[in-house]
Amino acid sequence: MSAARVFQKYETVVVTRTDAGAEAQRKLYEKLTEQMEKAGAKHVRFELWGKRRLAFPIGKSLKGLYLYYVYLADGDFVKDLNRTLKLSTIVLRYLTVRIGEDINPETFDYEKEKQFDALPTEAEEAEHRPMTGWESEYPATRARPEAESDEDEDEDDERAARREQAERGDKDEEG
Repeated sequence: MSAARVFQKYETVVVTRTDAGAEAQRKLYEKLTEQMEKAGAKHVRFELWGKRRLAFPIGKSLKGLYLYYVYLADGDFVKDLNRTLKLSTIVLRYLTVRIGEDINPETFDYEKEKQFDALPTEAEEAEHRPMTGWESEYPATRARPEAESDEDEDEDDERAARREQAERGDKDEEG
């Protein structure tokens, strides 16, 4: 009798640069899924959480594109995956967390968790705008065209950049 291979269940959240483009995002997704297949890891779920404002600037990026993976694997694969993410030029941050232990991949209920999202094309990405809780609850109060909303965000980004530049200038004068 052969012993069944036992895996841990992991989730990984990856934040990538928004200016990398759809093709670079697609290549990263394909590279990670290919790496999973080669290592024998079982891909359970992928979700594209979309573009969001970062809590703090990472490098010069104020926004990031969030990708979410759930998979079954062993610890060695996770080390390799983290190495791949660390070396990628479009990845800003990533975090891997073990969410389950001692799972037999042959008896695991994949259909229960399978919610694969395809990466959107550039045209679909332009149409997609995630709703916040406020907008979904009070849609009439924020009835602005998307173009204005994007311009306001760009203006906010520019104001933040000018404010940071001014603060740096004040520090230079003091020192």
